[in-house]
Amino acid sequence: MQKRERFSQSEAQLNSVLALKYSRFCLLITSDSNVFFKAGEAGEESSDSDGEQEETSHKLIRKVSTSGQIRAKKSVKEGILLKQTSSFQRWKRRYFKLRGRTLYYAKDCKSLIFDEVDLSDASVAETSTKNINNSFTVITPFRKLMLCAESRKEMEDWIGALKSVQKWETYEASQFNMEHFSGMHNWYACSHARPTFCNVCREALPGVTSHGLSCEVCKFKAHKRCAVRSTNNCKWTTLASIGNDIIEDEEGVFMPHQWLEGNLPVSAKCVVCDKNCGSVRRLQDWRCLWCKAIVHNSCKEQMGKVCPLGQCRVSIIPPTALNSIDSDGFWKATSASCTSPLLVLVNSKSGDNQGVKFLRKFKQLLNPAQVFDLMNGGPELGLRLFQKFVTFRILVCGGDGSVGWVLSELDKLNLHKQCQLGVLPLGTGNDLARVLGWGGLCDDDAQLLQILEKLERATTKMLDRSSPSESGGESGSEGKTYRSKEQLMLRANSLKKALRQIIEQAEKGISYYMLSVRRQCSEKCVMNNYFGIGLDAKISLEFNNKRDEHPKKCRYDHLFSIHHKHISTFFFCDGVPMSLPSLQGLAVLNIPSYAGGINFWGGTKEDNNFGAPSFDDKKLEVVAVFGSMQMAMSRVINLQHHRIAQCRQVKITILGEEGVPVQVDGEAWIQPPGIVKIVHKNRAQMLTRDRAFESTLKSWEDKRKIDSYRASRPRLNSQQSMEYLTEEECAQVQQLGIVADTLISK
Repeated sequence: MQKRERFSQSEAQLNSVLALKYSRFCLLITSDSNVFFKAGEAGEESSDSDGEQEETSHKLIRKVSTSGQIRAKKSVKEGILLKQTSSFQRWKRRYFKLRGRTLYYAKDCKSLIFDEVDLSDASVAETSTKNINNSFTVITPFRKLMLCAESRKEMEDWIGALKSVQKWETYEASQFNMEHFSGMHNWYACSHARPTFCNVCREALPGVTSHGLSCEVCKFKAHKRCAVRSTNNCKWTTLASIGNDIIEDEEGVFMPHQWLEGNLPVSAKCVVCDKNCGSVRRLQDWRCLWCKAIVHNSCKEQMGKVCPLGQCRVSIIPPTALNSIDSDGFWKATSASCTSPLLVLVNSKSGDNQGVKFLRKFKQLLNPAQVFDLMNGGPELGLRLFQKFVTFRILVCGGDGSVGWVLSELDKLNLHKQCQLGVLPLGTGNDLARVLGWGGLCDDDAQLLQILEKLERATTKMLDRSSPSESGGESGSEGKTYRSKEQLMLRANSLKKALRQIIEQAEKGISYYMLSVRRQCSEKCVMNNYFGIGLDAKISLEFNNKRDEHPKKCRYDHLFSIHHKHISTFFFCDGVPMSLPSLQGLAVLNIPSYAGGINFWGGTKEDNNFGAPSFDDKKLEVVAVFGSMQMAMSRVINLQHHRIAQCRQVKITILGEEGVPVQVDGEAWIQPPGIVKIVHKNRAQMLTRDRAFESTLKSWEDKRKIDSYRASRPRLNSQQSMEYLTEEECAQVQQLGIVADTLISK
């Protein structure tokens, strides 16, 4: 009996193995038709193909295609993405192909079998967190597919392509930010701390972390299962998106209120009747996406038809101003309806990827079409939109590198005369933002409304911008002019002869550099903040290299173990040779803030030898760097600052055969021997915070409120005034009158 049972078990196992092999064989030979599997019947690949499933009565059916079938369809987008599996939420690399309204994926591009995801009733939502950046979810009625891209730009390209195939037959990568102009919602997964309701089915959203979806622009809420059924009524961006609701009369074209129902703040009050609005039990009452007015359903008809655009109306480009496209496919804005609009350029990577929340907040406060991510297309797209305005303002949200990027793009488009640029500091450093009055760091997106108000009250100052240029080193007899004094002393037979040769060689060197024909120098970059050569550049360069090689071992205390030999250079200020002591570096400053807020020049006032440092006087300040300890202690205490010169033009000749570390605004490289010239290039209009004006304006507004309150109070006689007081207050007033009468009689 035992032998017979063992034989039957072995036979059953053999039959199952044969059945599995036969099913795989059948799968390979059916190259002319799609293959369907129920979830769990696909063998080894089933764990990979099963995504996170929605709680639904539908069973997940796995559908696959062969590579031959896919090749016959036109590809919209394809590439490598990370896909989260159902087993322990591990991530695996998969090759994805988007063709038509179907998403295909396999282990690599050469795979024979590709899984299919039908996008007919799908929605896409961003799910990026600090642990999993650049991730997004494809949500279908049967499953959820969580994917992760290498960069935010790649993620947004995939989201744009997935959304576009649902609305357009073809998708082109050149259709930048088309989701802003389509009316489609831009979903991201989020949690809600208070009762929130779906704007589609009107039922409550669960409080589980990241279980609901919210539009990053209009705050439209939806269940993940309801997102695909939501209407394309996101915040308007263009005249065409307003549709039939536009208001037109003999005075022009105007925009009405754009209302969104429910999910109001706890303290919301109706602007008509001044009573509480909203409910925690249901979707109730309305909020305008533009002027932020909140009204009861019964009070909505009493509101004016034209939307005043609210507190940010000076900065907003109304959708009515975007009504045409130029020959290159870029939207054009008409300047008749806005005098000084604001272009917002956000570096989403700044501040440990905290720029994303500022990107979303600005889209909620302004027109989403005037807010751009520098990591997705650069500044050119936004500048092309604004270039027809007579005057406009730019707000760069990022570090000094982001500001330099935008200023360089302004150089290319020749827009410096028509725009003023402000800075919202994100991340670390931010020396330019400090000297402009905007501080060293902004990490609270709740303060953006106040920041926009301060930006509207800012004053304009000119920022000098210099151009470091380079040319090759000397050769032949010209290079011999600069041999060291020690070599001259060795060749001399007497002290008198040695001194005479040193003087002759020095005169030849000065004569050569002062009277020779100018060499052609090529512009290396543009300097907005400062230029460093020697130790400070070496610190920046080596720290970045070590951080890339050993991120965990590299800390800031390692900076002070970096040593640098004395630099061998000739230095000229405004054509005059300067005698330098033995030092390890030079810092050429355009602004009085260096390396994260250090005033390396020392002081901001004029003295007997130098004028007051300023970024709009076309002068540069030159400071000596003697060692890393000097630089470290400058952050803590006010040491003696080794000033060398204050000039308009700097020329540095790097001697020897080895290159020297050089950095401009924090970007470091090794500069080969030769000549480096720093000359004035142009000036940019910068928005600086005017605290004195803000204080005066606040005092005036407070006084105006008090006067308005007094004017609104009814005027009462003494008898009427007594009627408004309590018995205790009346007794106190009578006692005060008696005491005053006694003092007067004395």
